[in-house]
Amino acid sequence: MLPIERRKEIAQMIKKEKSVRVNQLSELFDVTEETVRRDLEKLEKEGVLKRTYGGAVLDNLVSDDLPYTDREKVNMDQKRLIAKYAAQLVDEGETIFIDASTSALEVIKQVDSTKRITVITNSLNAIHQLSQYSHINLIGIGGNLNEQTFSFEGPMAARFIDHYYADKMFFSVKGISKERGMMDSRESLAELKSHMIANSKETILVIDESKLDQSALVRVIETDAIDTVITEYPLDKAWKSYFEDQGVQVILAK
Repeated sequence: MLPIERRKEIAQMIKKEKSVRVNQLSELFDVTEETVRRDLEKLEKEGVLKRTYGGAVLDNLVSDDLPYTDREKVNMDQKRLIAKYAAQLVDEGETIFIDASTSALEVIKQVDSTKRITVITNSLNAIHQLSQYSHINLIGIGGNLNEQTFSFEGPMAARFIDHYYADKMFFSVKGISKERGMMDSRESLAELKSHMIANSKETILVIDESKLDQSALVRVIETDAIDTVITEYPLDKAWKSYFEDQGVQVILAK
């Protein structure tokens, strides 16, 4: 297969799947990972995709809020694997904050049903999906509804959060970089997450590989404000050192 044909197929794949991984493309096209990285670099210059740690995503995934139905399809195998490990950190009787991310919702869906917990969230989708679980005491955060993300935001939501205190918070972000910390696409999202972090005893960031080395518009909070990060992708030496310097425990889901 000619390089131009291979890149055309990669572009079609990423438009359909929203993300791709270097090792998978290497196996699929029977080329080296370095060849795949050169393909991704060229496609990035053409505006087709945004390269990430270990792969690539559609160019608008980092900067924009995708509809919830689209976000549900992005890297879900990785998110479920991460959630399996994260769910084990939830103990009987705890109160949990989760943001409107699909990653955080997956964590709660995998908590052992014998554990009775309280979940506080601004996600309308989480409220709808978790309402069927009898072991969960569900508290919804009100405010202005964002029809794109199906989540409640704004000053009212922030004030609501400040009335509660959680044992743990599970959340995700649009991107994290060693230079800028954790970032999201809008100030309203970043503000709510910072309020949840401030009102939680322990904070756990759940991120798949597509979030590493990515930037977004607004800084959420400095990385040293969190306690644990759970990811499925083996971190290189630079990322391991970064989290160690920030005092953050790293759990590798595998």
